[in-house]
Amino acid sequence: MTFGAGAGARAVLRTVVIVVSAAVTMLIRRITDSLWCLTPAVVAVFLLVWYLPRLTRSLYGEMDDRRITVQYGVLWQRETVVSLSSLRTFETWTPPLHRLFHCRTVVLRFAGGCAVLPLLDNDTAKHLTARLEEC
Repeated sequence: MTFGAGAGARAVLRTVVIVVSAAVTMLIRRITDSLWCLTPAVVAVFLLVWYLPRLTRSLYGEMDDRRITVQYGVLWQRETVVSLSSLRTFETWTPPLHRLFHCRTVVLRFAGGCAVLPLLDNDTAKHLTARLEEC
């Protein structure tokens, strides 16, 4: 089974970037009347146009009978491999913004730490947790 970030992931990340950049822009605007208040807007455009599409495409995972492998990252590639024999528990998180855009985050707790599988589609997360329950 393979999985990745769903369409809701882009919407969640876009919403967060827009709200945070608007708040920072208003804060800087209250402090000063210079053009520095445009800096968060420029950063937001960079994040929305270049970084966020690459970040959502970079989230990739596989599950087979022995392990779960998760890879993500744009500037720095990270890879996490969790053996199913060391997996203790798993849980799903659905904060309000995730529920609004139909996605979930799955947290795998294993001996020695945890791994987070962020912004999966609802169907993918349900299918993944169903397979984990079988193991």
